[in-house]
Amino acid sequence: MALKDVADNYIHLGEDYILTRITSVAPEFDAPLARRFDGVAVCIGVKGEGKMLLNLDEVIIKPNSLLFIPPDAMFRLIEWSGEEQEAFLLFLSNKFIHDINIDLNAVNTSLFAPSSPILQLDEEKVQRVMRYFYLLHDNASDENAYSRYIARSLMSAAGYQIMAYAEEAQERELSVRTHSRKLTYVQKFLRLVRDNHRSERAISFYAGKMFISPKYLSLIIKEATGKSAGEWIDSYVIQEAKNLLRYSGKNVQQIAYELNFTNQSSFGKYFKNITGMSPTAFQNAN
Repeated sequence: MALKDVADNYIHLGEDYILTRITSVAPEFDAPLARRFDGVAVCIGVKGEGKMLLNLDEVIIKPNSLLFIPPDAMFRLIEWSGEEQEAFLLFLSNKFIHDINIDLNAVNTSLFAPSSPILQLDEEKVQRVMRYFYLLHDNASDENAYSRYIARSLMSAAGYQIMAYAEEAQERELSVRTHSRKLTYVQKFLRLVRDNHRSERAISFYAGKMFISPKYLSLIIKEATGKSAGEWIDSYVIQEAKNLLRYSGKNVQQIAYELNFTNQSSFGKYFKNITGMSPTAFQNAN
């Protein structure tokens, strides 16, 4: 059964995104087969409780929760219970996501990827996210020459908002598990990297700011996050480089100097060693 056949409010903007609302008054959603979407999907649970199979994991969608379905993931709705049911589904194509200018480093201070694709929020936060959904709906309803540009800005803003909420939730979760001094070190390190990665890539710089040895810093970061301090620094630098290559309009040499590399060649080797492609190849592919 097609999604638009079970939704009471289905709308899309070309091949960029699909936004739909499913309620208990809609036709029964009979989906015995797992589905796969070529892009990212976000489901917001409003009323009722849904049980879904995401790849091989069973997840529960409760009221005021957000479910993230990554690209090419297999998903299937198992059941949906409650006197009333209401959920919103937003499907974003990979091409559209590619065109959204989101600086992940601006909010990427969470310690590690969330252990669950479910983000539980309070009603006020969910309503704030829903406002972006309503604006995306209105934008697709009244499509014009600027609709795609509007959609990019709206989705970029929504993305920042959701990631900020996710960061808050992850820090609360970790604080519940441990209040150790090591946690304070990890949080401070990630904030320092966020603020200084454009000019500083040496672990010794961050260890010095924290008055601990580089060896100890590397140890506690690896234990707490599963990634080494060097890997965290590299991930920030590479994300910044990708954003500049894709959106700044600057050439590779200018970007190399902006990221405090001695020359274009050293930047090129660094970028290719981590990503597998040269900065020029990445820029031309986008």
